[in-house]
Amino acid sequence: MTDAQAPTIALLVSSERGRRTLGQAVQGFGYQLVFDTAPERVQLSELTEVVADLWLLDMPDESALADWLLESSPVPVLLGSGEIPPPEHEDHVRWQRRLLQKLSALLGDAPQAPPVRLVPTPLPVSRRCVWLLGASLGGPAAVKQFLDVLPAQAPVAFVYAQHIDAGFESQLPHILGRQNAWRIRNCTEGSQLQHGEVLVAPIGRMLHFGAEGQVQLQEQPWPGAYQPAIETLLDELARTFAPHCGAIIFSGMGEDGVAACGRLRRQGMEVWTQSAASAACSTMPQAVRTAGYSSRDGSPDELAAALQQWLEQERAADA
Repeated sequence: MTDAQAPTIALLVSSERGRRTLGQAVQGFGYQLVFDTAPERVQLSELTEVVADLWLLDMPDESALADWLLESSPVPVLLGSGEIPPPEHEDHVRWQRRLLQKLSALLGDAPQAPPVRLVPTPLPVSRRCVWLLGASLGGPAAVKQFLDVLPAQAPVAFVYAQHIDAGFESQLPHILGRQNAWRIRNCTEGSQLQHGEVLVAPIGRMLHFGAEGQVQLQEQPWPGAYQPAIETLLDELARTFAPHCGAIIFSGMGEDGVAACGRLRRQGMEVWTQSAASAACSTMPQAVRTAGYSSRDGSPDELAAALQQWLEQERAADA
């Protein structure tokens, strides 16, 4: 069979992002896309000339174009595709599956459809937002409280650098992940850090990120007195993910990371600290504040709420 025999679909979708995502999806399923012009550039007379087996609409409630299609179209009209989750989110797979089921019910399977791989599209490194969570004494409780408040659907990933005995490294995902939906994991060579994840920095080996953001583990220990070295990790995140990165320094002893926080701030990125009143040990966040590098201070709950608001503002600015 040829591509000409595949059922044809016409889109009338207000959102440019929605139109692009739907167009990619239907063609990935093996259907033909024959019309996807932005509605504001379409005249009513043009709709009568479009030959398609199905119209897929996602329009405002009041639209003369949509009204005409619903009343006069000789082919099925599918209203709405549901809210489209970001490509990196696990719900994107479910959205694809629901859409394919609806199309198949109305049109049948595309006769020459390639195997459909319903998997999330990895987010490019340039669009990944990655923050470091640095902590020492009292850190696990503070970081868990922070993650319990921040929704796991937030468009951000974390690298968690906790000064702790190496014997507890494998237990940190379980400790932090109870009662929240974050995907918390230890490092695996070659894996990709995606939004909704918390990557636990290894204690005994250095962590780097490749050109595509892939995890690279090295056998040599971290430089300096701290394992893992927040100082080194902050520079690594800035090298790989800037300008979409930041840091939050939670409860702890020592001054690990202070100088790197300064370098981050000079590049215009955010550095936040846990407040002294809420920290089991305020020495580490206080060192960052004293150096003048903290751009926000608060309890874990307050920092989580602030980050959610900051991410929303960033998303609006990029739209």
